[in-house]
Amino acid sequence: MGTNLIELENTYTSGVYGKRPVAIVRGQGATLWDAEGRSYIDCMAGHGVANIGHGRSEIAAALAAQAQRLITCPEVVYNDVRARLLERLAQITPAGLEHFFLCNSGTEAVEGAFKFARLATGRTGIVATLRGFHGRSMGALSATWEKHYREPFAPLVPDVSHIRYNDLSAAEAAITDNTAAVIIELVQAEGGVHVAQEAYVQGLAALCRERGALLIIDEIQTGFGRTGTLFACEQYGVEPDILCLAKSLAGGVPMGAVCLGQRVMESGRVTRGAHGSTFGGNPLACAAALATLDVLERENLATRAVELGEHARERLRSIQSPLIREVRGRGLLIGIELSKRVQPYLEALCERGVLALPAGPNVLRLLPPLVISQEQLDQAIDIISEILTGSTSSVPLPEVVPVQNREVDLLQRMLTIPSLSRQEGALARYLVEQARQMGLHAYIDEVGNFVASTHAELDGQQPVVLLGHMDTVPGNIPVRIENGLLFGRGAVDAKGPLAAFICAAARVASGGAPARPIVVVGAVEEEAATSRGARGVVNRYQPSACIIGEPSSSQAVTIGYKGRLLIDGCVSHQSSHSAGPLQSSNEVATAFWERVRRHADEWNQEHAGASTFAALLPSLRRINSEHDGLEERTSFTIGYRLPPNFDIAALREQLQRWAYTDDIHLIFSGEEVAFQTNRAIPLARAFMAAIRATGGQPTFKNKTGTSDMNVVGPVWGQNIVAYGPGDSRLDHTPNEHIRVDEYTHAIDVLEHVLHETASQREIAL
Repeated sequence: MGTNLIELENTYTSGVYGKRPVAIVRGQGATLWDAEGRSYIDCMAGHGVANIGHGRSEIAAALAAQAQRLITCPEVVYNDVRARLLERLAQITPAGLEHFFLCNSGTEAVEGAFKFARLATGRTGIVATLRGFHGRSMGALSATWEKHYREPFAPLVPDVSHIRYNDLSAAEAAITDNTAAVIIELVQAEGGVHVAQEAYVQGLAALCRERGALLIIDEIQTGFGRTGTLFACEQYGVEPDILCLAKSLAGGVPMGAVCLGQRVMESGRVTRGAHGSTFGGNPLACAAALATLDVLERENLATRAVELGEHARERLRSIQSPLIREVRGRGLLIGIELSKRVQPYLEALCERGVLALPAGPNVLRLLPPLVISQEQLDQAIDIISEILTGSTSSVPLPEVVPVQNREVDLLQRMLTIPSLSRQEGALARYLVEQARQMGLHAYIDEVGNFVASTHAELDGQQPVVLLGHMDTVPGNIPVRIENGLLFGRGAVDAKGPLAAFICAAARVASGGAPARPIVVVGAVEEEAATSRGARGVVNRYQPSACIIGEPSSSQAVTIGYKGRLLIDGCVSHQSSHSAGPLQSSNEVATAFWERVRRHADEWNQEHAGASTFAALLPSLRRINSEHDGLEERTSFTIGYRLPPNFDIAALREQLQRWAYTDDIHLIFSGEEVAFQTNRAIPLARAFMAAIRATGGQPTFKNKTGTSDMNVVGPVWGQNIVAYGPGDSRLDHTPNEHIRVDEYTHAIDVLEHVLHETASQREIAL
């Protein structure tokens, strides 16, 4: 789904944005989710828009209520919600700012400020600062300093000059009797997170008053609690003549404001028709702004920004990395100046589940929602530290280390590299390096899979494919070895089996290339219903044998996996009194689930007997409800585990009939058919012999879950099993660990199997 969204947007977008390969579809607080269900810690806040966080019910309720009353109302007539917002702005902005022009963005606020300044003073000159950023329209762009923004659009608005920041003598030389206004950011956010000095700002304000120029303070990014007070200028003891606001003013709804002081209004030149905006001050945005200001005040988010900002800067300054030159900022507007270009580190953070911003070519900017928890902030800083210190990079292993110790070390190091679904790049790069050191040919393919082989080229031969996966579920488990147990997220699922595959293939390759190529694949996105990983290789190879990397224990082989079907349902009703005769949406959804469960019980009594593998197993994965006083809505997800040879089409039709009678909307996804082989295939016989040869007693399993066997089995044929060390009951648990002796035993078993299967030119089925 995410890939389709990206392709669709790329097809029709203008092309002016450099985009990260992430399709964000949902947010809550300081967490964002993409179309594949991956979560991200948001340290961008929509470029400073989401100060109160994502998914705020207060904003949604205000918008819904206002949208039903009135959406648009131009300022040629009066409006109730606009009047209340104007009064509220007069109450919260610095003294002297009592009149407001409402617009739709920060750029529009700056444009309006310039017009009002020229109008009020009768002068034309605008003085801005080096590294300043004020927007991209022609007037605002003229005050923006960065050349690559400006030069393609020259000539720009005349009479705009730039001076050094924090340099009062430069301001004294630049402000003349033709200067209408000086515009300044108190923290240059886009320009590198540089903070204005108090003496400089106070001197600049005095200089403007002395020479008849107006002081415009651009608080488009610093406003509404970001730097630790509602407005940053409160920390400097100055009263701007014009204050520019936008971004977080309306909680995510586009809105800006030009706040006008006494010197502007007393000029007598701000008259009817001087400026205007079709959408400015529309009731929808005004309602959202009022709700946003309530949240900011009620949750005391400005104070929270002070406390979390000090904590974050202290932690960031303690990072020992030669890449870090300086950490600076105010509140939760933080810049980390690096000695190298920042873009690769932003990409690495995105891959690891943290969305951050640049501030110039070499500054990493953190701009999280002010509601971010300290735990989330610390997690983001931990990841930043790992990336900037290179703590996830590999360390070459000395040749004197025994082979078995190197094999354990490989898995232990793999466990230290986080690799959530679609964030496997760091692990893939590490594995390529290690596989090459172990004598294998290795690379990362076009979808991000790690691939290692005993042969540089397949030359048309049918290889033996060992297909594992790299992704793990969230949740950090400290990596350690205690009493022969190796702890860490992914020790069982899925890094233990994958590491065993690599080590066994390397052992075989160390004796010379086998007759038949051995290919190890660490697939991406195994947990996703539409995983690119296995699907990226299913048509690339036609293997003679395939081993799927899944935990079964070193003495057991899995020969079957159940199928899967996911159903997302939604039922919406007009709200009714709980004492009334109508069923609520919750009751309808619950009744549907009970019908599903009874149907499965009846089917199992007739078809499955006592066999769990042959049973139809539904589960209620999720149920949520919400209402706004007018409509109630219940959504739910049901997951099926499907037995072999099950008629999925008939099940879908049955569910649709039930849903139709109850007015429930269903969406089906994640469909996989069950796949089962048998213990008589050549690969199963090879495993039986290898387990016995290494001192074990082989057993066979059928599992109730799904794996990549369901994807590749129907295409690659019956000579396929799943195998890997580890206890699958420890998957996804806080106690995930693997026995070191079981891991090394699995490598021994795999080495025997590969010698057997890869030494044969043809394998008869």
